[in-house]
Amino acid sequence: MAVRNKVFIPNEIYFITFTIFGWQPIFLDDKYCGLVYKWFDYMKGNYQNKIHSYVIMPNHIHCLIFISNKSPHISRLIQNAKRFLAYQIVSILEKEKNQELLNYFQQYAKTKYNAKHKIFTDRYDSLIIQSQKLFLEKLNYIHNNPCAKHWNLADSPEDYKYSSASNYIKDEGLYPVDIIGF
Repeated sequence: MAVRNKVFIPNEIYFITFTIFGWQPIFLDDKYCGLVYKWFDYMKGNYQNKIHSYVIMPNHIHCLIFISNKSPHISRLIQNAKRFLAYQIVSILEKEKNQELLNYFQQYAKTKYNAKHKIFTDRYDSLIIQSQKLFLEKLNYIHNNPCAKHWNLADSPEDYKYSSASNYIKDEGLYPVDIIGF
């Protein structure tokens, strides 16, 4: 799994991004976005990781996560997330009989690894957040992403359903996060 930043230090906050293969729009409704929340719950319950911020865009995910020393290495954590999410996404696509997307993901599968579908790109991005300034920069980036002109998914950050912006702005949100206040 290719990654831009190979440094891993436990008990730090990381800005993490990973993307659906071919930028296909998958995370469009509750059934798909709910899979990401299940992953968050798993990390919190099993590793004592903390979700500080997130946005689930149609074809990629950005998040700020505190990764504890009980957690696997970040590369393993993301690899496991992609595997879990991919199986669940394929299951939903099969139930919906979405043959077009299934065929798309199937044609790029790495058969030498017995993969049947390729749902995510190989790489992910991670950046250790070790300053308030960088945390706030990434927090704002995450929350404003749906409002960017090329996305135009919401008029204001707190209006986008699959984001932690409303947790920070309205003190309520679809998924609970560990808010860091400065």
